[in-house]
Amino acid sequence: MITSPQNQYLKLVRGLVSQSKIRRKEEKFVLEGVRLVEDALSIDVLPEVVLYRQGAEESLPDVLKTLESRRVPCLAVEPALFDETADTDTPQGIIAICSWPNLTPPDPMDFVLIFDELRNPGNLGSGLRTAAAVGVDAVIITPGSVDPYNPKVVRGAMGAHLRVPVLQWDWEQIAAEGLSLFVAEMDGAVSIYDVDWRQPCGIIIGGEAHGPQRQARQLATENVYIPMVGGESLNAAVAASVILYEIFRQRQ
Repeated sequence: MITSPQNQYLKLVRGLVSQSKIRRKEEKFVLEGVRLVEDALSIDVLPEVVLYRQGAEESLPDVLKTLESRRVPCLAVEPALFDETADTDTPQGIIAICSWPNLTPPDPMDFVLIFDELRNPGNLGSGLRTAAAVGVDAVIITPGSVDPYNPKVVRGAMGAHLRVPVLQWDWEQIAAEGLSLFVAEMDGAVSIYDVDWRQPCGIIIGGEAHGPQRQARQLATENVYIPMVGGESLNAAVAASVILYEIFRQRQ
């Protein structure tokens, strides 16, 4: 049983949870909670190592048995030490360290979601979850956005990182893909319901504070808007969901 806060795996978890530079250096991230770990196992993504709270064996018998049958190292951690290391307020007793997924988008891509300087972890996580549900080829995240492997993003995405390629690209790389790009704007020229989304395309959703960057507007084929009766604008995650499901509907 791990009883020292200086244990190498506990130190690694703390670093991965708190610092994006460590996530980039190690190319690893943390899955915390039973559902995320089970989701990874369901698609044959095996963690490098799993830490669990000592005494939680009775509440985690199935997932621990599956992990051990697949030769994933599972290490017990002293309860108070585990809870101090976990990133959630009410830890479920299991943390997995995983390598970044190596998912390759199709070439050429046909349907992409682009988040432009999106800095809210919850919005990015929710957006990734919807993107996985509708089957985008990739989610592209521009410079200035929140780290896609931030723990809050990972929890909000509910396993989407394991199913959809997440690309951190600049605008030069995006332009080279040659897709027709549509940028969502409050005062856009065309309703999302009047666009033929069956063509190869990318939809750009701007960040909460400043909206789409200048490069996004310059590269966009069209500015589109979501019809609304009134009130405040939708947040980035909700706007992305509305547009993605209209694209999904047209393509069915």
